[in-house]
Amino acid sequence: MNKATFLSIPLLLLFGCSSTIESEESVVQNMERVDNHTGLINHYKGHLEKRPEDVQIMQELAKVYFDKGDIESAKFYADHLLNQGVKNSELLQLRGQIHSQDGEDSLALKRYKSSIEMGNNSGEIYVLSGISYCNTDQFSQAKNAFNQARLKGYNDVAVKNNLAVVYLAQRQYDDVISLLVPVYQENPSNQKVRANLAIALFKVGDVYQARDLLEGAFTDSQVAQISRKLHR
Repeated sequence: MNKATFLSIPLLLLFGCSSTIESEESVVQNMERVDNHTGLINHYKGHLEKRPEDVQIMQELAKVYFDKGDIESAKFYADHLLNQGVKNSELLQLRGQIHSQDGEDSLALKRYKSSIEMGNNSGEIYVLSGISYCNTDQFSQAKNAFNQARLKGYNDVAVKNNLAVVYLAQRQYDDVISLLVPVYQENPSNQKVRANLAIALFKVGDVYQARDLLEGAFTDSQVAQISRKLHR
């Protein structure tokens, strides 16, 4: 009787801990699913109050701040970790994204390269690299990076739209149209595709089709932004 009683106690403790971990993971996943950034921030900060040196929690917090658009807070926590000697491919990618948001694409590329060297072989890291290459007028490298992302199974629509941005920057408007017309036909609700295709159509003088693309799909401020791109 006593033996059975003693055996049941650690089993209860074991299953109790497992249930708590699963419950916590479920809470995080549910908040991530609905982009509840405020909830996630409060969740991770609650953990940091108990374990202020928890590197993984702090890195997750930095990522959530970035996803929320609070670049300053993301930078604060990411830099703290880097200054503490923390180095992993995810943190380096995040710091690169922060650099890019701050207009520091040359620094972003260095972080992305380091992330790849540490084993980050995702399609996303190549898309991010391609964007920074494009922003620094390294168009050949940008195309190579986007094509690498495509080979790694990254979303075709996103890759083609990014390639179209490279062609726009190089004034290759016919290439933009050839690339994006089939994409638009299959994804007519994608506003990024519509905007880039409209810009290319305007540039080659096909004003009526361009206006048809924009009509009813964009706000006045978005149309004004597209117009500014046309006059570059």
